Amino acid sequence: MPRQPNEVWTVDFKGWFRTGDGAKVEPLTVRDLASRYILGFYLLPRQSVEGVRRVMERLFKLYGLPQVIRVDNGSPFGATGALGLTRLSAWWIKLGIKVEFIEPGHPEQNGAHEQMHRVYKAETLHPVARTLRGQKNRTRQWCWEYNYKRPHEALGMGVPVDYYRKSRRRLPARSQPWKYPKDWLSRLVKGKGMISLNGRSRFVGEAFETERVGLKRIQSGKWAVHFGPCLAGELHDRDAGGIRAVVYRKKRRR
Repeated sequence: MPRQPNEVWTVDFKGWFRTGDGAKVEPLTVRDLASRYILGFYLLPRQSVEGVRRVMERLFKLYGLPQVIRVDNGSPFGATGALGLTRLSAWWIKLGIKVEFIEPGHPEQNGAHEQMHRVYKAETLHPVARTLRGQKNRTRQWCWEYNYKRPHEALGMGVPVDYYRKSRRRLPARSQPWKYPKDWLSRLVKGKGMISLNGRSRFVGEAFETERVGLKRIQSGKWAVHFGPCLAGELHDRDAGGIRAVVYRKKRRR
């Protein structure tokens, strides 16, 4: 359990619902784990990498960067390719944020966040507001009360606003390309996650598009593929396909 604000942010989509006039809503929620402070509660029309990235850019500018972001394995946070990343979670790594995936099928590993969702549902969706604007107003008021008025047992019956402080790590104005050792190869990842290696197009991962990966020769005909500090997998010259991916997942404590 983190002891300080911004050690871990938890990010998730609450289950979708419809407002009284039929508008579909996908609630994206972002919370600081140590302080229980709700950083963002956005009622989006759909789940998408682009939509979540816009929200996260807004929150990073307002609150700074966390050390870790904890998410589940579903889209738009996780995928089945190298490192289990999407373009969204690869961007977080590029910003120096560690991405922590909970174990598949175990939402209790993000239990405090799930409990916050249950309280929101019980207190704002029975019944749901007639319009999207009405639900947004209701949600804004609920978040204010949660952060400023609602005591938490984990905080010694204090309220989140008394414990949360903004991060000193700021969102950089411009992203810098990864730099790799001089004896490695560096390749720009182009459309559909492809790079060029020894005259061949090889797939390394769509999550890395527009970024550079580093290729370290580990023996003749074999290359370790790195995305910044992270080992993404291996490319073997004799393979007809792409990367032999590494996928990291949180292991459940026994």
